[in-house]
Amino acid sequence: VCALAIAIFLRKHERLKKLPLKLLALLIVGLETAKQIYYNTYEPFTLYILPLHFCSTFIWLIPLAQFTRGKFNKFVKPMPFCYSIVVTALIYAYPRVLLGNSTADVFGSFHNAHTIMFHHVMVAYFVFSLAAGDYKPSKFDFAPLITGILFYAAYAVPASYLLSVNYVNILRSDFPPLENLRLAAGQVAYDIVLCLVAITAVLMIWLACFGASKLVERSKPPTPQLE
Repeated sequence: VCALAIAIFLRKHERLKKLPLKLLALLIVGLETAKQIYYNTYEPFTLYILPLHFCSTFIWLIPLAQFTRGKFNKFVKPMPFCYSIVVTALIYAYPRVLLGNSTADVFGSFHNAHTIMFHHVMVAYFVFSLAAGDYKPSKFDFAPLITGILFYAAYAVPASYLLSVNYVNILRSDFPPLENLRLAAGQVAYDIVLCLVAITAVLMIWLACFGASKLVERSKPPTPQLE
């Protein structure tokens, strides 16, 4: 709510409305850096700490979306926006998948506080990006959205098996229907379905965003022609 209020206020100021997005880009890199330093200094380091989770892609997606220009920026920008909607939906619909038990004692440990803050950066990114009009949906955005998921799967799936670490539920699922599918159909079928579910989800989000943008454009009054 606070993020939305700030975003609406800043929308009236052209020079400032995208400042929160750039600050979030710096913040998410800072949070990940702090996490790696903390677990290499004060706590026993485990392979689960490595930035190989799907949410870890935001460490580079958000900065690339905010600090690059041209065609590359146009290619990257749909990814953090649409992916952040997925994260936001999961946090509030099925928080256990992303947050685990962190909400039980938010400030009880570095891990809990970091988990909550890190994932809510993505929620804030979605809110500020939407309010600032930073992402303009295009009919070709399906390409980068699919590419991003396949690129992540290309390194995260092998890493999960080689390291025996359950990054983003690749080895097993905390969501009972998917876990039942894995047990019934086998690991390979499960991972394929998991990838297809992710692709389908982001494409549905993109289609909704694209459709909404078209409706907004059509609702605007036509620009008067000067004679």
